[in-house]
This record gives sequence, C-alpha cells and structure tokens, in this order.
Amino acid sequence: MFVTLVCGCLLLNSGGAVYLLAHAQLEPWKKTVFALAALGSLALKLTLATQGHNYDLDSFGIVASLILHGKSVYANTSRFNYGPVWGFILAGLKQLSTLLPAMGGEAFHVAVAAFLGVTDVALAAILSANYRYGAGIFFLCCPGTILLAGYHSQFENFALLAGLASWLLIRSGAIAPRRLVFAAALQGLSLVIKHVLFLFPIWVFFWPPLGTWRKRLAYVVIAYGIFGLSFLPWMLDPSSRAGIFHNVFLYRSEFNLSLSRLLVSIHPFAAVSPATSAVLTLGWMAVVIAAGMIVGRGKGDLFPMYLLAMFAFSPALMDQYLAIPLLASAIFYTSWPSWALTGTAILALSSSPADIFRCPFNIVYYIAMVSAQICAAALLLVQLRRVSLSRAVSLPTPEAAQKAVTLGFGSLALVLVIFLIKLFALHGAGPAQPLMNR
Repeated sequence: MFVTLVCGCLLLNSGGAVYLLAHAQLEPWKKTVFALAALGSLALKLTLATQGHNYDLDSFGIVASLILHGKSVYANTSRFNYGPVWGFILAGLKQLSTLLPAMGGEAFHVAVAAFLGVTDVALAAILSANYRYGAGIFFLCCPGTILLAGYHSQFENFALLAGLASWLLIRSGAIAPRRLVFAAALQGLSLVIKHVLFLFPIWVFFWPPLGTWRKRLAYVVIAYGIFGLSFLPWMLDPSSRAGIFHNVFLYRSEFNLSLSRLLVSIHPFAAVSPATSAVLTLGWMAVVIAAGMIVGRGKGDLFPMYLLAMFAFSPALMDQYLAIPLLASAIFYTSWPSWALTGTAILALSSSPADIFRCPFNIVYYIAMVSAQICAAALLLVQLRRVSLSRAVSLPTPEAAQKAVTLGFGSLALVLVIFLIKLFALHGAGPAQPLMNR
C-alpha cells in the first residue's frame, strides 16, 4: 500500500509536469531548457543525498520503521510532528530503498531526495505555466532549493505543492461550488502533509474576490476539517492521542533564531522561557493574520505574499523554513529584493552546522538566517506596492542590482551590529547555551 502511494504521487507529479509543459505556450527550445534544468537539478539532489544526512533523516527512518512494523508513530516517538501522509510516504520510500543496494547506508536518503526532487520539478512546471517561465527555471536552479531537497531532504515543497495547486484553483475569484470544495480539500491535504500553510485559510477568508463570507467560511471549515479528521484513526488510543496533542498541536520549534528573538532576548544564545515563546508565537500569528487582511484588500497574489509574511515574522527559524520564502522568491524573481533574499538564504544554508559543509561558525549562520528574514520583509513591502504580478520578463538594471546588493549586505551588517552590541553588553556573563540544540 505504501509503495503504491509513493508511485502514485511520483506519477502524478511527473505526469502533471509533462502535461503542463506540453500545453504551455512556450517555444520548443524553452521546453528543452526546462527539461535539461529539471534533469540537472534532480541529478545534483541525488548526488548530495549520497554525501551523508542530518538529524531529520534519522527521524524519518524511525518513523518509516514504526509504520512498517504496524506501530503508531504518535504513541512511540516524539520525532514526528505532522499529519499521517508524510509518514506513509516515508514507509513506501523505505521499502523502495531496498532496491538501491549500491547506495549503501544512504539508500533511504537517496529515495527521499528522489521523491522530493520530482516534487520540485512539478512545482517548477506549475510556476512556469501559471506565473513566468523564468520562475520555474529559477526555482530548479537555485542552490538553496537544491540543498534543501538534496541534502536536507525537507518536505516543505510537498506541502507547498498541494497548497499552490489549491490556490491556483481559486485565484481567479468567484468560482463554482464544486471547484471551491476541491480547492479547500487540496488545502486540507497540504495541512495534513505539513502545516506550513496553517494560517493561509484565514487569509482566504479575508479575501473578498472568492465570494460571499459563507463561501469563504466553507473553504476554511473544509480545509481545517480535513486536517483534524486525518488524526481520527489514532484518537481511540490514549497514547497516540496524547502524542498527537503534545507533539503535533503543542509542538514549538527552537526559538534560537529570528529577528524578533534577537531583539527581545537579553543574550543572543540564551534559552527562551515558555512564557516568552508563547507571547512570540501569538504575536507572530496576529501579525501574519493582520498582514493577510491588508494583502487581501489589494490585487496582489495571495499565496507568495503569505509565504513571505509567514517567514519574515516567524519567531523561530530552522534550515527547512527557508523553503517557504524561496518559493516566493522564485515567483517574484524579477523583483530586486528577491535576489537579496535568495543570496542570504543560500549563505544561511551553506553555513548551517546541519548542512553538508558543516560550517563551525554559528555566528555566520545566525546572522544569515535573520538577514534572510529582513530581505523577505523587504520583498513583501515592495510587492504590496505593486497592483498585480506581470508576466513580462525584463533584464535586471544596474540600479536594481545595486539595490539588491545593498539590501543583502546591509541586512547582514545590521544583524551583526545588533548581535555584537548584545554580546558586548553582556560581556562577563555566564556561558551561553549552544545555538544548535535539535
């Protein structure tokens, strides 16, 4: 069953990508370039997957083994914080990895990277067909997305694929009830895979073009209802029910990184109290919802704007969170702040202690991650001022390139100054806790 699910997803994603490209109004040479970029991107990701793995891949292996042995992941491990779909996919990939004996200990990693690589191709095809051709190429060739799917093998892209498909079904405004239900179901599936878009249904609710408030409420209820119902099979087991409550609904990421965390903390590396983390989380949700109300009044594209707001105001960051703004950066790749965002994101991933390069200097990683947030906020503000997303492609001007470089290095310098001021102010205090505490 699990192998069938994986093969079905692979066929749907690859077949969908081929269909979209075949019917896209693009010159033949552009389709050829896309195919070559897709193959090259996939090859790089598979190569990176053979070079080792991180903590999350160990967690994926634990989850897959539990499911294949018929055990509840919610009752037997705290290292699975999502709906059940990704667990089933991992079980199928674990079974398929036995067909890759030449990969040795990284066979499972290669299988996961292959699945996510095909997912990236499907995302890129959707971007090329529905936004700009260059957006898809940008997404495929971006070193950040290659590292995230290849070495980190994070599955945000799988959830974002379902969420983007859902959005494109309603982006034109008022639609037929059946289409609305299908779009809401896809949004619910995205949340079940990974709840990256958990506030996006609220953005849609405050988006008048979808229709009456009843239609918008129906979208919200269906999306969140599917997410909640996905846990129903495990609710009769007390241990599983407790695991779902504590490890899914009450899960909080490490509050070691983020601009808000840096500004409110006494020490850059100090631990955050539960009360502080709760306040930061609630404040973040309030700001993102408020941003949705503002964006919904305009004519901008809701989906990429949500991705930027979600990341820019997040009180906690991890490597995999960079997949969120990088998709928006690909959509807005002709806007100069997207280049600064992409550059700082690549620097953050390259300097991450959890990445293939194993950079020992945590301060570089810290500064680059927070700088990426500043650049994401800048891109959000620039796009708010634009009435609509043009499909026209223009070459970058020297002035735009200068702005991007200034934003990138300026954000890095600003974060470094804040960081050093806090360290000097607390000179002589006790040793800080390690930055990476996963």
